[in-house]
Amino acid sequence: MVYSSFLTGLVYPIVSHWFWSADGWASPARAENLLFGSGVIDFAGSGVVHLVGAVAGLWGALIEGPRIGRFDHAGRAVTLRGHSGILVVLGTFLLWFGWYGFNPGSFINISKSYESGSYYGQWSAIGRTAVTTTLAGCTAALTTLFGKRLLAGHWNVTDVCNGLLGGFAAITGGCSVVDPWAAVLCGFVSAWVLIGCNKGCGSWGIIFTALFAKEAYVNEVYPGQPGRPYGLFMGGGARLLAAHIVQILVIVAWVSVTMGTLFFILHKLKLLRISAEEEMAGMDMTSHGGLAYVYTDHEDEVKKQLGVV
Repeated sequence: MVYSSFLTGLVYPIVSHWFWSADGWASPARAENLLFGSGVIDFAGSGVVHLVGAVAGLWGALIEGPRIGRFDHAGRAVTLRGHSGILVVLGTFLLWFGWYGFNPGSFINISKSYESGSYYGQWSAIGRTAVTTTLAGCTAALTTLFGKRLLAGHWNVTDVCNGLLGGFAAITGGCSVVDPWAAVLCGFVSAWVLIGCNKGCGSWGIIFTALFAKEAYVNEVYPGQPGRPYGLFMGGGARLLAAHIVQILVIVAWVSVTMGTLFFILHKLKLLRISAEEEMAGMDMTSHGGLAYVYTDHEDEVKKQLGVV
């Protein structure tokens, strides 16, 4: 509770003020308060949301350390007992559905005509945003599925779920200002970022936007700001890329100072972790009166024979 209150009360508001607007949301009509006037494009929050949470979580993990039994005596990772695959997939679908409110919903207003006088309006940008969100997530999911199959030798539904969410996190920043074909590339690369280091999709999304933001879309989504920078690979030069590198550095620095300090204090006060006895027994048993999952020795033996564990 202390962690979430600190994060939402201090860290997020300041970062969102820097990169979105004083009103605290990514509404195009209000996204004029930009850090150093740099023209950063982080429409629904690859950096403001996902990178902030990732850096905060990283400091928590570094300061508090791994769970008991997470690594063996040689330092090799040990696969912890799994959870319900059905619930993982259900939760992923719920997040997938919610992302359409997160990305297209960040426009807030659908019935707005563009000044060009054509039949295109904000409704078309919202539709494009839904398409790019879907393509990036699905491409990342399929790439992760087949990529991990080639690397690990078996299919894993959790890989699909993780890949999907990684693709969504990456496209969130530039979802409104890139073409659908670029969204496919975004998802493909985010899958390999996930497979390669299991982190960084938010950072990749920030860089991706700086490379592929289209001038026409930028002018539509952020009207009244002539000369605003757009993607390097779309002919916009390196101004937006430089601004986005600054964005990553600023977010990492701010969240590290604030959340790193908070986690260090909580760690020293012994407020982050339960006792070793409770951790070994499991909080399902110690705090909730029973085990959430049923396991057998036979199940573990079969997994070992198949090389899954």
